[in-house]
Amino acid sequence: MLAKVFNKGQVVIPAALRKKFGIMMGERVNIVVEEDGIKIMPVKKKVDVKELFGIFHKYAKGKPFLTEEEIEKATEEGFVKGFKDEKY
Repeated sequence: MLAKVFNKGQVVIPAALRKKFGIMMGERVNIVVEEDGIKIMPVKKKVDVKELFGIFHKYAKGKPFLTEEEIEKATEEGFVKGFKDEKY
């Protein structure tokens, strides 16, 4: 796939490739130098637990407070159920 180099060395990554690799506006890419050229790779996003804190507070309102063990058990049961429901 061809791309044009603009002033300041900017290159536009075609929309189809941005979509395929989940590259969103403002995100970073890594430019890797290889023996025969360069490779542009999306930077893997790291999820910071602090960013997730309280994300479901509106759904939890009025519900009983769960212990860490109860949350772990529910998560594990949900994962196993979801895995069994998948059709491979």
